[in-house]
Amino acid sequence: MTKTSGYNIAVGLIVAVGSFTYGFGFASFATSIGQPGFFAYFGLSLTGPNAAYTNHIIGAVNALFFFGACVGAIGGGPTADKIGRKQSLFTASLIAIIGGALTAGSVHVAMLIVVRILQGIGLGALATLVPIYLSEASTPSKRGMLTGLHGFFLVSGYNVSAWVGFGCFFSDNLTFGWRGPIAFTCIPPLILFIGCFWIPESPRWLLTKNRVEEAWAVLSKLHHDPNDPDGVAAHEEFYQMRKQIELESVNPTGYKAIFSTPAYRKRVFLSCFVQYAANATGGLVINYYSVIIYENLGLHTYLPLLMYCIYTLIGALGNLFSLLTIDKTGRRPALLTGFTGCLVCVVIEAAMVGAYVQTPTPNIAGQKVAIVAIMFFVFFYGLFIDAASFIYSAEILPTNIRSSGVAMATFTYFAACITFVTPGATAIANIGYKYFVIFACLTVVSIAVIYFMYPETKGKSLEELAELFGDPVVVHLTNATDEEKQKMDMQIKNELIAEHQKGVVT
Repeated sequence: MTKTSGYNIAVGLIVAVGSFTYGFGFASFATSIGQPGFFAYFGLSLTGPNAAYTNHIIGAVNALFFFGACVGAIGGGPTADKIGRKQSLFTASLIAIIGGALTAGSVHVAMLIVVRILQGIGLGALATLVPIYLSEASTPSKRGMLTGLHGFFLVSGYNVSAWVGFGCFFSDNLTFGWRGPIAFTCIPPLILFIGCFWIPESPRWLLTKNRVEEAWAVLSKLHHDPNDPDGVAAHEEFYQMRKQIELESVNPTGYKAIFSTPAYRKRVFLSCFVQYAANATGGLVINYYSVIIYENLGLHTYLPLLMYCIYTLIGALGNLFSLLTIDKTGRRPALLTGFTGCLVCVVIEAAMVGAYVQTPTPNIAGQKVAIVAIMFFVFFYGLFIDAASFIYSAEILPTNIRSSGVAMATFTYFAACITFVTPGATAIANIGYKYFVIFACLTVVSIAVIYFMYPETKGKSLEELAELFGDPVVVHLTNATDEEKQKMDMQIKNELIAEHQKGVVT
């Protein structure tokens, strides 16, 4: 089995900056609405007669940002197939830079809403492209670790944004207090844009374009093993990739193929549902409206922002531990543990808010328990759901529909954001704990679906995962016997000789 090289990890880290870009850009507005200068500049207020108007404005900014993210996500799939994963990352990072700069320079609410759509397009595309690239560039044994970088960098973007917002809170310039966090969102996509000059194209995409020699050059470098100087394992992996992609090349591609092919519909349903389920826990609502939630729990001045920093730090550390262990523990146990843990925490949160917080005389002990429940929620979410959900969404799809399928899964993620996050400010203000009860009920359904429908995927190559869904696999490597490996190696040698004679060097 191929080994994950240092070069492979370095490439993965650069591409994962795209996930950091999304996390930072998404969370920047969450920290900005915790700044007094934001409300003063736009003439808004969370209290008094203008409170309802303010909640509607915040909801509109969020809804249209996620609309832009939906556009970027659904457009990122076909773009990745047409011009390649690398060029698509170039384009998306450039859009994110322009959108971030214009958002930071907004001079009135209408401009803020419009340019936040543009920023959402760039960030939504990145959220689609990164897991596609990472899954296709990884080895079977470390695919969870490399693809898990998406979740870790994404939540790290939340955390760094939180600390930036916390620091900006103490600025004497109230306008900088809210513009600063948004302006800094231009830095990560700029780093990615520069890094894209160095990263290679996805070897699987190159094979779909019949650029065999380039694909082998990329794969042999990504999965180079000093202990295998002849590259036997890399040749076996490449042979498997070529044969499976040749088999699937006659199959339909794109969104039409997904809806017209029952086997593809099932895979894409599983890919999309896990993204919806992650949002249906209430995770993004808690993340986005943390500052408002903590203020409702009795924290004021800089404390809500500080608690948001701690919250996202727990999530980032959970993702880090997850990507280091998920290739051993598996995806299915992680998801079931995470959703069950989040369910318990949401129930406790709803109970504390309903019984001790939303009363004429709030109970301080109840408020503290509610805050602790939020912290345990992000512990379960970050450690067990975040990385596993993104890994699963990308890896179960065949190469010919992977980009379109991941695009649909990411679209589902953002559509769920619109559904749950957009009315969040109004719902928290008007129905309070009952909003969390809705998430508890939805999570129960998610646990049942995952338990009965989701197979384990760890340890298998992307090509071999087809067997879990009833599709044929041309070459087996994971459980191949020594005799089968010897026959395969002989076949590879014969094909290499034939290709040398044709002038195609692999």
